[in-house]
Amino acid sequence: MSGWPLARAVALPGNGYGLEVLAGATPVEIATVASGLPPAAFVDHTSLGGGVTLLFRRFPAGVPDPATPAGGGDGGPDAPTVGGGWVPAVGGFADRGLTPYQVAVGLLMTATDDPAVAARIYGLVQREDPETMVALGSVVRPRHCRCTWPG
Repeated sequence: MSGWPLARAVALPGNGYGLEVLAGATPVEIATVASGLPPAAFVDHTSLGGGVTLLFRRFPAGVPDPATPAGGGDGGPDAPTVGGGWVPAVGGFADRGLTPYQVAVGLLMTATDDPAVAARIYGLVQREDPETMVALGSVVRPRHCRCTWPG
């Protein structure tokens, strides 16, 4: 085995960082490196010769770390968790249910039992017009459907 680490953190331009994991890294090595990283959200991955780089973006200032337990700060359980500034009102919005677009995307995502295929479908449908998605969803039959096509 060489002296190169099989898991390491790398700084990226802007407000992010990467977690490089090479083939052969143990879960303990990955967890050790990941535990030292600042709070962030996973945004993408890139292929790396013999491994992968997981790309993360740090949370903006004022956004609480979702991994921190509620009330874990020094202000107690009633301390505000959002910095100063505008906070949207969430009361008074009517629940209109799912749109035809959301139903169609749901049908397409659940048309397969393979999570990798569902992830690929999701990546493709993000760039399509809602009308296209509704049309595609209308030709997908639900799993275990015993209905027959007319004709």
